[in-house]
Amino acid sequence: MLLSPFRVRRIVHLTIVASALSALAACNDDDPVEPEPEPEVQTMTLTAGTSSITIDKTTGAPSGQLTVPAGTTTITATFKKADGTTETLVTGAEFDVRISPATGTPFAWTPNTSLGGTLVTSSGVTSGQTIPSTVDLYHRTEQHADFGPYNFTIRIQ
Repeated sequence: MLLSPFRVRRIVHLTIVASALSALAACNDDDPVEPEPEPEVQTMTLTAGTSSITIDKTTGAPSGQLTVPAGTTTITATFKKADGTTETLVTGAEFDVRISPATGTPFAWTPNTSLGGTLVTSSGVTSGQTIPSTVDLYHRTEQHADFGPYNFTIRIQ
């Protein structure tokens, strides 16, 4: 059975109206979805024992080299806002500090839920050696870096 042009137009019109009403119903102003606030990290400080460096978002430059002993080292990170207060939105439940060598495999990095991790140098790494590296603050749920990546240097004691 063939439909008349009038019936075709009427079906198309009703389909458009139904789609529009569906879209309006989905836009319920009583229950707005607020976007999750993003952290406002201005600086990251990495600490390994008594050595620490700070990287500022404005310049991206580290304050020096991070000195670590050969072998296994725990590195912690702290994050501050532009006003110097701790950025409380950055938690180990949602974020990882990721550190990696710029080239090769002179060390392995394992992040932990305390906003840091464990760095284990390879057997061929020697005292005095410097390792160009990168660091970032990775938001696991959103799958992107909220700070970095930034270049810095690890110096082996």
